[in-house]
Amino acid sequence: MRPSKFTIAFGILLAIFLVAPTIIVTVTSFSAGEIIQFPLKEASLRWYEEILTDRGWLQAFGNSLLVGLFAALLAAVFGVSIAFMAARGTAVPRRLIVNAGIGPILIPVVVIAIGIYMVFSRLGLGGDVPSLAIAHSVIGIPFVFINSLAAFAALEENVEDAALACGASRAVTLFRIVLPQIAPSVLVGSLLAFGSSWDEVIVAQFLNTPGFRTIPVVIWGQMREGIQPSTAAVGTLLTLISMVVFIVIALVNLNRGRRRQGVA
Repeated sequence: MRPSKFTIAFGILLAIFLVAPTIIVTVTSFSAGEIIQFPLKEASLRWYEEILTDRGWLQAFGNSLLVGLFAALLAAVFGVSIAFMAARGTAVPRRLIVNAGIGPILIPVVVIAIGIYMVFSRLGLGGDVPSLAIAHSVIGIPFVFINSLAAFAALEENVEDAALACGASRAVTLFRIVLPQIAPSVLVGSLLAFGSSWDEVIVAQFLNTPGFRTIPVVIWGQMREGIQPSTAAVGTLLTLISMVVFIVIALVNLNRGRRRQGVA
């Protein structure tokens, strides 16, 4: 059944509505003036040159990158572990494990931020990459958990039983048979966890210090004083990196779909 003309027109208008703000920010990032201009009177790359040569911006970029990578790694470890418990474990009720795995999605981020801040302040944590990475991994765990749980559900237990029957230990079965087969799902979840950390600002606001700030925190601080062309340039770069992440996710999913069709 082909969509009606009204449906097509509505879809196009909705797409324009969603994409227009990003396009406007991207265009204004090429402004040659000292203030935001739209439409542009003169185009220039001066603001990109400024942020790519400014020590403060580069340090914030580095902090965000390191935090995102470590947060994704931690989310992958804990997300896969919880998913394995939910799919194969029997000691704890499955419903309880699933609720724990998806819980951070259901809880408002500000509540998570306050809770993490109260715990970390007692432990003397905060203001560095490891502390914020641990905090962001909490937000990223559900992305890995949901993808991994679906992969475990699609994986037949007969494969594991056959490996155990052939003399392989449970550890060998897990690391050489199970994990390689669910690796694409884990990768997708980890990339989503990285994306959630990359642009997260609420938790980062609670844990940042004058000597340690991520890109979203720096942008938020600048916007309180007024939107500048440099802020638009940074926002454009963040959008570009996010697009790259989601393109990789789409390619992984496409490759995974082709493999399943080949197996079928």
